[in-house]
Amino acid sequence: MVRVEIPVDFREILQPASFRGIPFKVKAAEVAVGRSVVVHRFPFRRPFGEDLGQDTTEIIVDGFIIGDEYLNGRNKLIKALLQPGAGTLVHPTYGYLDVKLVDKTRLREQFIEQRGMVSFSLKFIEDNDEDELLSQVDTQLAVDAACDAAYASLESDFADNFSIKGMPGWSIESITSEIKAAADAISDLRQRISFNLSGLSSLVLAGEQLKSSLVGLLATPNALATELGSLVRGVVNLFDFSAAQQSIFGESSAVRRPINQLLGFTSYGATRPTIAATTPVRTQQAANQAAVFTLLARAAVIEATRASTFEIFSSKDDAVELRDALYAALEEQILAASDTVYRPLLDVRAAMVQDITDRGADLATLVATTLTASMPASVLSYRLYRNVVYADELVERNQASAELIHPLFLPASVPLEVRRV
Repeated sequence: MVRVEIPVDFREILQPASFRGIPFKVKAAEVAVGRSVVVHRFPFRRPFGEDLGQDTTEIIVDGFIIGDEYLNGRNKLIKALLQPGAGTLVHPTYGYLDVKLVDKTRLREQFIEQRGMVSFSLKFIEDNDEDELLSQVDTQLAVDAACDAAYASLESDFADNFSIKGMPGWSIESITSEIKAAADAISDLRQRISFNLSGLSSLVLAGEQLKSSLVGLLATPNALATELGSLVRGVVNLFDFSAAQQSIFGESSAVRRPINQLLGFTSYGATRPTIAATTPVRTQQAANQAAVFTLLARAAVIEATRASTFEIFSSKDDAVELRDALYAALEEQILAASDTVYRPLLDVRAAMVQDITDRGADLATLVATTLTASMPASVLSYRLYRNVVYADELVERNQASAELIHPLFLPASVPLEVRRV
């Protein structure tokens, strides 16, 4: 960066000039600094400038190489000027600068007057670190990738705990029935959501295929885990996120919210009969059952996290609420996880927190307001925001808490959630 502090006696800091190690003499130098301002002009209005930040700093050096060996110095300088990328310029007063050459450089030689010298004018710009350039990370894609990566560890952990080796027929029949019941529970989950019909047939077919091939899958735990995980993963593809978020009357969008349904499914195992580990066979049977329930719970949390990438937040408060809910659900699974699953679940949580935090950072916050008299939602929207477009949002946001009956009657004496003005 160009330094502007100058000591009392400038002779103390004068340095021999060079570029990429090639020395030359300097007879004059300039530095052009300023702001990048765009002037906007409209008919019958005064022009105004928009400040886009600091402009490029330009450094112009008028130099020369003189002496009997000036041709050798000239050729070396030409090679230095033709090299790509940034180079080090030693400026007589600013010292060492990382710069890039801009524009063509003309090297002028005279053969009658001032012979034995080549003169030139070099124009540089300061080389700013390209890492400083703003880049946008696709945080939603990062969440999706972390969720995909976690399944390998889930399947490996399942295979470590699930086994039917040496198990009697009645025990195998028991775990078979349990897995079929889990598949039916996933089918019931489909009935409680707004879904996209395009993927429904394939998911139904996958569930039926799992049931029909279950006997063979029991002997290969990794394959069984893959099939069970696929059933849960397939549910996310059915969600019609726009339908779930656009419901105003009837069932609340919070009830039909895809993430809420998946998070609720994590407790599926708690609703099933437990197996007392009274004998070695019963102990393994209980371990098999627990392995199935644990796999389903982890898959449900992972898919709830994946579903969060489709959420469109209307306020920072909504984003924080969902982030905290997913964090708590993942934390519960992480605390009970084996070493195999621990790190992948941490990666999922970290990606989720980064994604929701980034997407919610610039959103409006919510405050509570209480009306002294009832009024239509469009009127309140205009009073608050000078625009009626937020009327539907006011109704939807307060439908449950304020028990709204009609958008023309936002109630008085009841705290309403509104965007901060």
